[in-house]
Amino acid sequence: MTRFIAISNRRGGVGKTTTTMMLAYGLSVLGFQRTLVIDLDAQSSTSITMMGHERWRLARRHARTVGDLLVEIHGESEEGGRGAGAGRTGAGRQGTGPDISPYIANHVGDVHITPGNRRPDLHAIPSSFDLDAREREMLILGAHAAPTIDGAFARLQERVARLLRSLDGAFDIVLMDCPPGLSNVAWGALRAADHVLVPYIPDPTAEDNVGWFIEQLRAIDPAKSVRVLANRVRSNNSFQMGIKGAIEDLYPGLGMHLPMRAAIAGALDFRTNTQSLRGKFGDGAEEVDNLLRAMLRWFESARDAPEPAYLDEVGADVSDAGACGREEAWEEVSLAELAAEEEALDASGRAALREED
Repeated sequence: MTRFIAISNRRGGVGKTTTTMMLAYGLSVLGFQRTLVIDLDAQSSTSITMMGHERWRLARRHARTVGDLLVEIHGESEEGGRGAGAGRTGAGRQGTGPDISPYIANHVGDVHITPGNRRPDLHAIPSSFDLDAREREMLILGAHAAPTIDGAFARLQERVARLLRSLDGAFDIVLMDCPPGLSNVAWGALRAADHVLVPYIPDPTAEDNVGWFIEQLRAIDPAKSVRVLANRVRSNNSFQMGIKGAIEDLYPGLGMHLPMRAAIAGALDFRTNTQSLRGKFGDGAEEVDNLLRAMLRWFESARDAPEPAYLDEVGADVSDAGACGREEAWEEVSLAELAAEEEALDASGRAALREED
């Protein structure tokens, strides 16, 4: 069973990219989970953080982004029948609808599993700056099928949700990084999600913003599994801690927070050469481990969730970045191979970096 997790907040600048990145590395490097990150934010920060600028630009040149995938699903019937991409097979397909596998960038990130310096089972579907324009195009093209604007919104959200859920079984975890402002694409992801994680910064506006957002989620699905996560917290700041306490009295938290830490902020920089988790996050690697443990406890408590049997093993030695006694669970996902140009670009980038060093 694939777990679909949306990371969302209607506000920007609350740490969604940072949280998504930490979850991606925690789940794939420490938890040995087959993990897919889908960037649904036109700012593309998560894409660049996980892939690096050059590989992300290459995906844009080859029309292999979420926005390009949206254009492809326009060819489908509302029931997911034949259309653009129908008749092909690939990751995330159940026999109908578009083949998603060409849009997946395989083995992304700049962290390796040790010992062995192996790439984690971590993959991504990147975003692009034109995603909002592509969404508007989809609404216009689909307007004839819906008698009202609300109907057009609902139709697009349902089609996006169906597309995302078609990935069920191809991965253990699908992380969906949602944009601020809550576009129809974001609402589609929220409808598709089994779990919604709401990062926030504990400031005077946080309670109202988080509260409004969670009420909207409950209107979609009263049983939706939701948790809040305070970010950039200074534990010695009584004002921040008071706001955090007030919010988590109203809405369930993960039982932890992400501290204000320079090492975590610095980890957003992508390096061509891979490194250990400790090498990337410094003392922030402990927070990656803490976040992973909190997520696994959440999964355990969620409805019909299997017990995470390896919870006590995860992060046994964070400095060893994944040597936690579950190596037999690591395996490569059989997805479309990277384009030859992409492989050449990665190789030349690594050679250039070695020369600089």
